[in-house]
Amino acid sequence: MIDLVFGVRGSHIPVDYRFVLWNALRSTLPWVEEEAETGIVGIGLTPTGGTTALLSRRAKLTLRVPARRLAEAQRFVGIRIDFGSESIEITQAHPRTLVPTPTVYSQMVVLETEEEVAFAQALAEELTRRVPGPRYILGRRKTLHAGPRELIGFPVVVHDCSVESSLRLQQSGLGAERGLGCGIFVPHKRIGAIE
Repeated sequence: MIDLVFGVRGSHIPVDYRFVLWNALRSTLPWVEEEAETGIVGIGLTPTGGTTALLSRRAKLTLRVPARRLAEAQRFVGIRIDFGSESIEITQAHPRTLVPTPTVYSQMVVLETEEEVAFAQALAEELTRRVPGPRYILGRRKTLHAGPRELIGFPVVVHDCSVESSLRLQQSGLGAERGLGCGIFVPHKRIGAIE
């Protein structure tokens, strides 16, 4: 897996942009649905306190894709995505390799359970099975709208990772809905309060 970082041209975007963006990706790059670990890492937004956020001139969209699909993923450059009254254009892209760090973070992990205690137990079991050793911290419960569906999950910081565990989590992620960015882990600089 590798991160592909695209430029984004536009002024505003809905805070809840992921479902529309994922649909645009599936339409332009149909193979993304065949690649279970492929998904939206995110777009850097400037919150306004409302349902839309500002896009700075330096805003970037990051996708996590298999390295073998890198050339095909470049076809997303030039695509215009409409969010009702707002739209963005995807511009130039460059690859960025995954870097192992002792602490990794996912903004939202979705497992089969939505209740916090059961979620924590399921997460601990999954981590023990996949990357034994690291510890984790849960953030506050979050929701994500995916068309008619409402996904519920928790932000997760995993720390005390070995190089192998860090890369494994970043390569494969955890839980469901990877396309919408759930369960995708990125390097995290420090352990602290997470939302």
